[in-house]
Formats: sequence, structure tokens, C-alpha cells
Amino acid sequence: MEIRNRKYINYNLWQQEHIAQVMPISNLTEKISLKNCLGRKLAVDIFANSAYPAVALSAISGKFLNIQDDITTVEQYKEIETIHFLQDLMNGENPFIIKEAKPYLSGIAPYMKIGGIANTVISLEQHLPWFRAAYLSPEKGDVLADIKKGTGIVNIGADYLEKDLILKKDDIITNAKKALLRQADVSEIEVYKKLRFAVLCVDYDLENLNKNFEMEYIQDCMQSWGFDFEVIKIKPFKNVPPNTETTDDSIATSFETYLNNIHQLTQNYDYIVACGLADDLFFKQLGLFRSLNELRRLYSQGEYNQKIQTTGNHFRLFSGALRSDVCREDVRFCNEQGRLIVQRTMTYEDKALMGYISGYILDIIVNMHLLVKPTILQRMYREPVLPEWKIGVLSHDYSPVIDQEYKYTFLWACVSPTTYDERYRIVTKEVPEIKIINVENERPDMLNFFKECNCFIPIPNEEHELRAGDYFYYLEI
Repeated sequence: MEIRNRKYINYNLWQQEHIAQVMPISNLTEKISLKNCLGRKLAVDIFANSAYPAVALSAISGKFLNIQDDITTVEQYKEIETIHFLQDLMNGENPFIIKEAKPYLSGIAPYMKIGGIANTVISLEQHLPWFRAAYLSPEKGDVLADIKKGTGIVNIGADYLEKDLILKKDDIITNAKKALLRQADVSEIEVYKKLRFAVLCVDYDLENLNKNFEMEYIQDCMQSWGFDFEVIKIKPFKNVPPNTETTDDSIATSFETYLNNIHQLTQNYDYIVACGLADDLFFKQLGLFRSLNELRRLYSQGEYNQKIQTTGNHFRLFSGALRSDVCREDVRFCNEQGRLIVQRTMTYEDKALMGYISGYILDIIVNMHLLVKPTILQRMYREPVLPEWKIGVLSHDYSPVIDQEYKYTFLWACVSPTTYDERYRIVTKEVPEIKIINVENERPDMLNFFKECNCFIPIPNEEHELRAGDYFYYLEI
């Protein structure tokens, strides 16, 4: 399958890998109960606290037996008593309380816990010839296969033994892995510390300049992605020239106050999603655009000298100052045979990160899905994470408007996995169909086309003609 915009996906992967190289890695850990572990990442290897199965299980459906020796003759078989194991269960009685002293047998379902009440399980096909030979008349073809003591059993520890490795460090706990840990009698695990999130706006408190509308979209994204966060608004600082007086304190603070606010943010939160004024010449030295020693720029996209990359889409990633001492750890990487391949010294730095989106709502929509969410997940899981790309097929020809000054363009589109036939019945497509929305006179604050838009498609600006049947990566919003 040829996907027309694969080149952009490769570029986006390069972005995530580059961010991973400059992003500080934290090694702070905490112990949590198993009931609160979903989605968390293990900081250490986990070993079983008990073997599984903890008691023997029946491996097959048929008859279980409690016998002292192998059964090789009909006379031995006749000495075995029949008990009603499952009948007791149906009657609401405990079937594991068995007072029979002689060898006995009963019916059993597969994988039932039989513990110490039985030591052998045979199939009905093996049992019936013995039953007929002892109490009825043998049938033609009956074979009395010896009943070997200990067969048909899933033994204690067949899956894993106590202290066996269950999950490795850096595994992410899913529903199934949580069930595995519960089965292994693990009640507490050590994970990387949960991130503390904040949504920040440098608020000028002016109707035409503040970002409350865009900030609400950021909050909605964070909430829909399942992140708990605090909403923070701070005032910018004054840039008063020498020998100039100002009396208006309604929208700005002193530099010291502003710097202290930023410092407190980077001390109290691990990832801050911030938004600010549009990235242009007039606002260049306002709000978080100013150079602060408190914030160190790690990555940027959309700078003036980066026009060759992407239209709009301004994003910066900052880090705060160290909040604790730098930690170093020697990490050994071994092959499957346990032989050392390489040893590295890992450096861990406890720093806050700030993803800063400037501009209007369309920039913020794109960046929240394209860069903010992946960098949050990368911060949580300590490995590059791509956006949730999906593949669709174009349902029509389209000629995009190309600006040769840029390398990539974003197209707005509607994607649907279903259509309707001539009788208005729903038809599900194996690959969702994409319909590109032709937005005339697009502005960065324009949302009227979202009446039908639900995704965007990045394409290289060398793609002058798109054809029906072409495959594209797209990102739902």
C-alpha cells in the first residue's frame, strides 16, 4: 500500500526522536497499590510472590481420581468409589469437603482447581471402557488403557514459580497485565512518579489579546485524554524603559513577580501546557516569548527561519531548572543468553517541561494532537511516541493550494468508515473514506468549516495533484 504522505510521517518520527534526545529523563519513583496501577510504567522488574497454579488443576474434562497406584485391572477399578463432586456444588455445598477414605472418582470440568482432593484426571473416552468392563458389558473395540497416577493434571507452578520474573522494568500496565500481577499475588508495585499537569495562560486580561477561548480547547483536550490538571493564569511583566513611569498595574506585574510565578510553576508541576499570543513581530517580546533564564528552550517549530518546514503550527518545548540533584546509574544491556552487549551511564534530571503553543485556535488544535500529547506520553513513558495516525483513502480528486515557501501543508478533512447504499443501508468500509474540505480564505482563527471537519492531513507541498483512491495518514481531532 503506497501512502502519499508517508514522507511527513517520517519527518514527524524524526521530530519525536529529536525531542527524546533533548528531553530530560526523570528517575523519580513511587510505590502504589495494584488497584491504582493502570497506565503506569514499571520502574523495576516484578517477580511473582507465589506460584501459579497455586493448586493443581484438571487439565481436561472427564473424571478425576484419588488413587494410590496405577489402575491396571478391573478388580482395582471396582474398589474405587463414585462421589458427586459437581452435584454438591450445584446443591450449594462445598464439594472440596470429601470424607471418603477409599479411592474415589467424580466428574470434573477442565481447569477446575482440584488441589489435594485428587491426583489424576482421565477423559471420558478412557473411563467408559473401564466402567463397562466393571459393571456392564464391554463393547467391541473397547481398550482398557492403564490409568496412570498423576496424568491429566496441571501441576503447581506450571505457568511460573515463586520469584519468577513476571514483568520487566518499563512495561506499561494494561488491564491484562494487571490481571497477571493479581494472579501472581502482587499487591504493590514501584512505578515512575505520576506527572503533575498544569494548563497555563499568560493573561493580559484584555478582550482582544487574552487566550481564554484557546485555553479552553487545551483544557478540553487534557480532560478527554484523561489527564488531571490545574488551571493557572499569570500576568506578564512590565518592560518599562529607563526614566519612564507607569501607573497602570491592571495587566502586568514586575519582572521579579513574573519570574517567581514561573519558578513556582516549574517547581510544582512536571508538564505545563502553555498558550500565548500569536507569534509575530509585534508580540515577539511579550509573555513567554521573552528570554528567561528560568526556562531553557529544548525544541522549537515554526520559527521565522524554519518556514521551510510547516505552515503555521508554532510550538516550543522548554525545561525548567533542576529540582533535585542529578542522579547517575550504570545500565547493562544483555542479549538473550545473558551476555553483556553494552553498558551505559544514564543521567536522570528532575526538571519540569513546558510545551508552549502560540497563535490562534487552528495552531493550537494541530499542536495539541501533533506534538503536545506525544511529548506528554514521552515524558510519562520515557520513549518516543507518535501521534495516533490512521490510514484512509481519498474519495475524490483534489488540487491543493501550494505555497512553495513551506515544505508541508495541513489539509482539513472529514473521514468516515461508513457510507450508505442506494437503499440507505449502512455500508462499512475496510479503509475509512476521506473527503477533503475546501476552505476558502482560511484564517488561523477560522472554525466555521468544523461543522463537517473531523481530521487533518499533512502533505508535502510537492504533491500538486491528489487522486481518488490515494491512501493518506490522517489525525482525528
